[in-house]
This record gives sequence, C-alpha cells and structure tokens, in this order.
Amino acid sequence: MLRSLFAIVWVCFVAIDMMAGSPPDPGIAKPFHSSTCHSDFGSYTVSDGSSVEVIRDFITKQISNLQNKQTGIQLTFSNSSPGGYHYTFGQTYAGIPVFGSEILVNVSRKNQVYSIFDDSYDISKWKVDLTDFNYQSTSSFQIYLKQYFPNDVALSARQVIAYDESATTPMFCYLVKLKDKTGHQREALIARDRIIYEHDDCMYRSAPMAPIDSMVTGMVFRPDPLTTAHVVYYAPYNGHDSAYQNYNDSDTYQLNVQRQQKSFYATYNNDTFFLSNRYIQLVQLGADISAPVISTTPIFNYPRSQNGFLDVMVFYHLNVIRSYVHDLGFGAADTLLMPDAHAFGQDNDFFAEPNNIYYGTGGVPDCQDADVIVHEYTHFISWNANHSNGMGASSQRNSVDEGSADYNAASYSASIDTFKWNWVFNWDGHNEFWPGRIVDDQTVYPAQPTACVQGIYRYAETWSSSLMEIWWDIGKGPADSLFFQTLYGLGGNITLPDAAQQYIKADSLLFGGKYHCTIVRDFNHHGLAFDTVCGAFPLGMNTITEQTEFVKFTAYPDGFKAEAIQSDSPVDIILYSLTGQRIASYSNVSTEIKPDLPAGIYVVDVSAAGAHRGFKWALVK
Repeated sequence: MLRSLFAIVWVCFVAIDMMAGSPPDPGIAKPFHSSTCHSDFGSYTVSDGSSVEVIRDFITKQISNLQNKQTGIQLTFSNSSPGGYHYTFGQTYAGIPVFGSEILVNVSRKNQVYSIFDDSYDISKWKVDLTDFNYQSTSSFQIYLKQYFPNDVALSARQVIAYDESATTPMFCYLVKLKDKTGHQREALIARDRIIYEHDDCMYRSAPMAPIDSMVTGMVFRPDPLTTAHVVYYAPYNGHDSAYQNYNDSDTYQLNVQRQQKSFYATYNNDTFFLSNRYIQLVQLGADISAPVISTTPIFNYPRSQNGFLDVMVFYHLNVIRSYVHDLGFGAADTLLMPDAHAFGQDNDFFAEPNNIYYGTGGVPDCQDADVIVHEYTHFISWNANHSNGMGASSQRNSVDEGSADYNAASYSASIDTFKWNWVFNWDGHNEFWPGRIVDDQTVYPAQPTACVQGIYRYAETWSSSLMEIWWDIGKGPADSLFFQTLYGLGGNITLPDAAQQYIKADSLLFGGKYHCTIVRDFNHHGLAFDTVCGAFPLGMNTITEQTEFVKFTAYPDGFKAEAIQSDSPVDIILYSLTGQRIASYSNVSTEIKPDLPAGIYVVDVSAAGAHRGFKWALVK
C-alpha cells in the first residue's frame, strides 16, 4: 500500500515513493507496454488440461506470433486452483527470454481453455545484436545505482531481449534485480547506452526448532478501534474534547478499551512461546526497531503503545485470513510468510517477493488496523497464485491488484462489523496522515474514481467497489471464493474488463454460473461487463428509470434524461462508448438528450450535488 498520497490538508501531490527518490533520466518511469495484451475468451477443447506439453502444443498452433522459426517458448510459472490449471509461458529469441512476452493460459478441469492473455511479439523481422557487454560499467547503471542504492546492494542479473517501444526496436539487455538491507528492491532493464525501464519491486501497502503448536491468548483490535467503537477519527469521547485519535501512539483509555482478547495457536519451544508457525513467522527485517516479542507464559497482552501489540495484531489476523483462504480450497496462502510488524518508522508498508511484508509505524502505526495487515497479505496471496503483478505489468493490472487488496481487507472487516464498511483503512487513514480509500465508488470505467488517485491506484477503487457490490448481493463466502479463483487467471497486461471476464468465468467454474446475471449487473454498474441475455441492457422499446440519492436517471430508446434530486443542483454529463472513448459532454442539463449516434450500448456518467454515478444506456433505432 504505497502511500503516494499524503495530506496535511487533503490535496493531490505527485506520487512519491517514500523508499527512494525520483528516477534518474532518461524517462525510466514510463510504463513498459504501450498497448494492452490480446485477450481471447473463446472456448477450446484440449486433450489434457493438466499437461504442460499439451498446452504448449496448443498455444504454439493457436498464436500466430509463435509460429516463426526464430521464436521458442518456455514455461515460466504454473499453478492449479479449484477451478482449473494456469500456465504462463514466455517467448525466446535465439534461446534468450523476451522480456514482457507473457502468455497466460487458463484451463478448466473439464479440459476447456477458457481464456488466453497474449503479450507475445512478432519477431519475424527482428535483428538483434547479441554481443555481450558489462552492464555494471555503463554510465546509466552507475547513475541508477547512486540514485537508489548508494550503500551496499545485492545484485542478480540475467540476459533478456527487451523491445524498446520508445525506439521501436528489440535490444539485448540485462534484467537486473537489486535489493538492500532494508528490503527495498528494484528491477531495471539495462541496455548498452541507457536504462529502458525500471520498476519498484515492492508491492505497497530464526524460527524456533522442534515447534509445537500451543494455545495462547493475546489482545487485538478487531478489526480496528474506530470500527468497534462506531466512531470516526476525531470523534469526541464521552462528550469531552479528548477524541479518538492517535495522540502519538499513547495509551488513551478510549483506544485501549477497544482491545479484545483472542485465543490462537503459537509455537512453544524451550519453555518459550513464539509468534510463529509453519505459515506465519514473525521476523525482524528492519534494522531500526526491535525483534518480535516472545513470552514465557501463554499470554501476549500488550497496550497499543508497545511493539508487542503490533506483533500480536499481525500474527493473529494473518492466521485468521490464511486459514479462511485455505478452508475455501485455495492453496495460494499455504507457503511461509515472514512479516515484520514494525520494520521501519515510516507511514508505509510493502510486500517484497517472495515472502516478506514490511509494515511501518509512522502516522497511526499501520498494524493497529487489520485493513492494512490484510491488504498487504493479499499481495502475497496474489503473487503466489499468479506471479504476473511485477515488472512489466500494465497500470490497469496493478490497479486490479491494489483494488483486490482493498477488497479483501474490506471483506474481512465488514464480516466482523459493518460500521463504515465502505472505508478501507478506517483507523490508519481517513485522518491527518492520509485520506484512505473507499470501496463504494460509483464511477463508470473508463472514468477515474477521483482526481487524487493516480498511478497504479488509478482504477483501484473501480475494481474494489465492483467486487464489494457483488459481495453484498451474493454473500461473503461465494464472493470471496470467486475473488480468489480470479487471482489465478489474471494476465500481466490486462484491462479491468478482462479481469471482470475472469471473475465471471470463475462463477462458471465454481458454481456452474449460478450468480452470472447478478455479477454481470454489478459489473455493468461500473462499466466492466455487459450481457444482454441477463436483461441488464434492455434493447426493446422500454423506458428504464434508476434513482440514487442525488440523481434520477431515465433511459429512453432514443435518448436519456438526468434530473437532480436537489432541484437547484446543476447536472453535468459525459457520454462514453463502451470502449472508453469520450463522445460528448453536456453541462447544466435540464431536458432529455437525444444524441445522433449509431444504435448500441453507451455509458452515461452523471454528476450532480458533488457526486457522480454511471448508467448504461441502450440506443435503439
């Protein structure tokens, strides 16, 4: 959960990575891909969906870019889920991997290929100078090293071919991974004369021997002190001026009284209890605070001002969500995670591949809010399921991952207490430290949720809000199962509508399409899916009226009308095509609008009274 948005007063700032300075020239921070991948949601029968060789042979024949004699493919990752099998292949040129050439194939357990995300290149005319060079001696790498890693750094590198889209040419490069002692890690594509692309590899926001599981107790917020108190930050306490706020991490009565005692399993060894087990092992990753607490009694009770409280929060909540994911039938949480509940003093957190989470203590200590704990853990689950959300992933793919992490946090919190369910980071955010995020945004894709959400978070609220709308309609259990199944099938350069199609397919795989029309309707509200079979977009000569708290929208066969509930509030409209093209805008609307357009489905984004909502409109001629 990279805190790219900070506010003493809530205004937009340029995205800031607290772990590093701005990137060195030239133009390193641009997205690697200039266009999205080719998505194929057809249905293809294969003889054995569990066979790598069968799938390899299938895509070699199916994808035209793989039929050139210069190219080869290699399996880079595979996984299985309750819904099927998932394979990621990459191209090679002269036996060298082609960076960003990911081909993700998803196959059901009935041997049906149900989606392909293809980022392969047509390399038939490529001519690449394969002469080796020393990347460490290049001036661009030396500048990069001084910028981000002025002290000790661990390096690993491998040769790749990278297609430099700014120069429209393939180049022989080194893909270099760098990591320092704080856990900060980056990747960079080093060419002979420049850095083509670089990426912050962190996804924001000594075990005892002979372990024996033993029941212990500890005090936690569940999920945070404001939710259980049913108040917001700065709320008065018992009518006095003292409020529910952080007060520099002090032990105020109104906060400590919100702690709950919970029982959970820890490790017992040599007369000592450790917060560790085969799945979650607290460690000291940061060098500036303290090691995880241990106890000679089975009691881990700490006030919120002590680091031990953060340790217990992380260990308890991570074990609850891990067990839940496992019990749903998904194995993506069944590998060891080693988090640090107080890795550094900044107001930031991040997941670092393959199995570390660094939580910060700045602002409101992040691990006092279960939303933060679960958000970062979701990045770990997503990476375990898919391995496609790192360097080279598109900005929309990263928005899906951030929105997914927000959704899982909101699902977890709302299942405990629905107070302010639509806020993520109720205690950690929505205060003087940063604005937090929401999961009930009504923006219709491709419009952005808010002006203050940029970069990899650009569409995060659109995705998380869609998923929470489904959550309310079909229930936590089915919605969460569909969510975790979806994580396995997401390609590295997909769009939000691609991700929605994967979620819809997950319903077919797990529940036989039981929730299809409900899911499509809810995705439709956010511009991510449509299906005339479900009646979500009536194409007959009907008048359809929808009303929210601020606007009444009426769709006619040949036009539409939007009326503010508050009669004195102006109504503004932006009209989009389903592909996201902005077609027209209308200000101070008061009458029916009848655009001269071809028949079809359009998105009408209506703003009034400081809020906005998207509606679908079917133009019939």
